[in-house]
Amino acid sequence: MLEIIIKRLLEEQSRVAHETMEQPGDGSIFEYGRRAGRYAGLGRAIAIIEETLAEGEDDEHGRKRRARSAYG
Repeated sequence: MLEIIIKRLLEEQSRVAHETMEQPGDGSIFEYGRRAGRYAGLGRAIAIIEETLAEGEDDEHGRKRRARSAYG
């Protein structure tokens, strides 16, 4: 189930990036910042899910492992 959620978030993040490149908006700094923030927010959501999942995993020395996301 979580794989599906992460996949959908990645798809939405990709869609936002493509939409921004195809239709840059009105050219204002505000609009660019809004779109960049939405992209970054999706990446952070993915990272939070991954970090939460990794909290219960132990490394090779039996210590709790902290994951770093590749998505933001």
